[in-house]
Amino acid sequence: KIALLVGNNHYQHHANLMAPVTDVFELSLLLEQLGFQVVSLLDLNKAEMVTAVSRFLQLLGKGVYAIFYYAGHGYEHSGRNYMVPVDAPQPYAPENCISVQRILQKMQQQQTALNLILLDTCRKWYNPECALSQVQPLEPWGNTVYGYATSEDAEAYELQDGEFSSGIFMKYLKKHILQEKKVTHMLEDVLEDIGRDPLVTGKQVMEIKHTLKEARSLTDPI
Repeated sequence: KIALLVGNNHYQHHANLMAPVTDVFELSLLLEQLGFQVVSLLDLNKAEMVTAVSRFLQLLGKGVYAIFYYAGHGYEHSGRNYMVPVDAPQPYAPENCISVQRILQKMQQQQTALNLILLDTCRKWYNPECALSQVQPLEPWGNTVYGYATSEDAEAYELQDGEFSSGIFMKYLKKHILQEKKVTHMLEDVLEDIGRDPLVTGKQVMEIKHTLKEARSLTDPI
């Protein structure tokens, strides 16, 4: 069980965020309770993100449960998700960002048993003149789960209570993640809780996409 958590708070050319540092810390503690080896990294530029992902991929292998979590600025364009490094210029463009689908493709090449991608980021697109990056189609291994903090073309929100900040997604993910349930069922509980939160009604609805053909749980003893 191996997890890479990345939280980008402090941006050079974009608005700073409040919650990623706290959210990464809280998620790392919960995943360690579940038996995951966790690498948590904060405020990475593009070169550092590329290096971190490369090292993460080297740790993966056949039968591994792999989690990749990202909190920070991001966007979605034609079904492709991009993470924004702290040094990315304005406006967003694929060549300055990191493709989530490319990471997943390389995770699958390691013959993992579970690939869980958790994206606590906006999914809006602001640069219509930009071209897509090239990504090969994923092979149908039946082992992939996406948990999006928000739905397509929508934003993901943060909460602030005094000095404490948290993303709406993490507020409810940490409530359910230790449950002995199939990963997708656990995420459905998170989705339902977010849907009942009056602070984000009509603004943020979680989305789950998956091809998980077996009843894999984060609590599985592997």
